[in-house]
Amino acid sequence: MTGPQGNQPAAFWKDWLTELVTSKALTLLEPETDQLPGVRLGQARLVSGALAKSADDAFIQLRSGYGRNTTLAVIWMFLGKDHKREYLVTAFGKRKGATPARPAAFHALHVSCGGEHNVAFSRACVEHIQKHIGEVSNAEVLVCHNHPNHFVTDLLSQIIDWSPLPSNTDRETMSAFKYRAILQRMRSGNLSHFRFFLIEHGRLREISMPSVNRMAEALRAVISGRRV
Repeated sequence: MTGPQGNQPAAFWKDWLTELVTSKALTLLEPETDQLPGVRLGQARLVSGALAKSADDAFIQLRSGYGRNTTLAVIWMFLGKDHKREYLVTAFGKRKGATPARPAAFHALHVSCGGEHNVAFSRACVEHIQKHIGEVSNAEVLVCHNHPNHFVTDLLSQIIDWSPLPSNTDRETMSAFKYRAILQRMRSGNLSHFRFFLIEHGRLREISMPSVNRMAEALRAVISGRRV
């Protein structure tokens, strides 16, 4: 979660603190990974170095299929550095089965460079995602981004055990992609899998819970008998 800036009005700080508390509550239901087993460290370091040297909106083709954990290690090594702006790294692969526990092999990465407090999917990346999930059966896409260190989170990390906190925008983006994947499954029968990760203060968390606002909206729709 990107922290607020100085000289912000009181309402901004109130909203930010509310988002921080609700996000912290949701992370109790989300796994934070301390280590990734079975990582090919040599290859991971090599590709992570290539990511660091790549230009904005660049694709990196992997010579051989990298497993999910090795691919995540590549991205974690890169995004875990003390960057001054946000980056978005997307990995394209194929899952060997439908369940999350099944292994997957990844063959390409895309990197986008953002600003100090935001990063967006490029048109080329979105087009590649659409092509990938449209053509690959059991396609798996890993979407990973970082939150740069900030004076507020730096201070809080000295007081409490700080862990990655997805913002409402992070959660809304995750929900939107997974919703579109469900619609695609209904239209074409082709199943695709999206997994979202946040790296903050060098630590890795998978984003799996929707925002509090979205959950409240869904609850109101159920109570009233409307569609979400």
